[in-house]
Amino acid sequence: MRYLISTAIALSTLAIPVVAQSPTEQSPPEQPHQGERVNPRRLAISVSVAVPDDLKVKEGDRVVVGDLIADRGRERQRLEGQRQQLQLTLERLQSSAISEPAAPKPVPAIAALPDASYLEQEAALDAAQQAWQLKQKELAELQAIDGLDPIVLEHEQANLKELEQIYWLEQGRLEKAQQERQYREYDHGLAQTQRVEAYNQAMLAYQRQWAEYEQRLRDRAFQVSQTRLKLDEVDNAIAMLAVVRAPYSGTVRRVEWLGQDASGMLSAEVSLLVAGDGPDANSDATDSGSAGSGSPSSDEPALPGE
Repeated sequence: MRYLISTAIALSTLAIPVVAQSPTEQSPPEQPHQGERVNPRRLAISVSVAVPDDLKVKEGDRVVVGDLIADRGRERQRLEGQRQQLQLTLERLQSSAISEPAAPKPVPAIAALPDASYLEQEAALDAAQQAWQLKQKELAELQAIDGLDPIVLEHEQANLKELEQIYWLEQGRLEKAQQERQYREYDHGLAQTQRVEAYNQAMLAYQRQWAEYEQRLRDRAFQVSQTRLKLDEVDNAIAMLAVVRAPYSGTVRRVEWLGQDASGMLSAEVSLLVAGDGPDANSDATDSGSAGSGSPSSDEPALPGE
């Protein structure tokens, strides 16, 4: 009898799992319609800022699409000021005028000296010579006359001596005219040499000025290229300062500071609880409300430097 009761209890125990494992029909999960956008429930947004003030949201803040989450305002303002200074420098360099040096004027030519002429001096010398020679001949004839009064001879000898002096005086005048001509030719040649030398010095100065002019052009071109290069670097730096905006509307659930890199930039992660409909929305909203009460969770890392 006891054996039969034990057998019946064992059979009834084995039958229970068979009934529990019988297949049941389950409704398949609802699939979103084709083309329908499915917003994430939670979204982690990574940001990199220079100072904590660059993060524009805190836990519990409500945001809508396009609201500012992070912006490196101080760095942007500094770079904008630097860009403005570089732009002014570039405009000043491009508008600065560099004048070409003026070429030296040609040296005016000196009038040529007239041909040398000593006709007047030579004519006077010839006349004096002829008169002197004629008086010599007359005196010789008088000396040949016997019984001539000595007073006449003395008078004629005095005239002869005077004519000789006139001859040598005219000879000196001719030589003086020739010497003056030589001096004028020397002075003319010296003046011509000085003018050529002055022109050569002016040309050397012009060449130096032209070299300086070309160097100034090269310096300005180099400064313009360097300024443009720095301006491009600043523009690239400004472009790298990405403004982070909210891609969805919702509530900031959590702000977690991750650390600081070698360049001094702070990394943070903003957890956004996306607003939406459904059974989870109420519980999520309740969680976000408690997070926005100003008491962060105990396991949140402290801000670097605190």
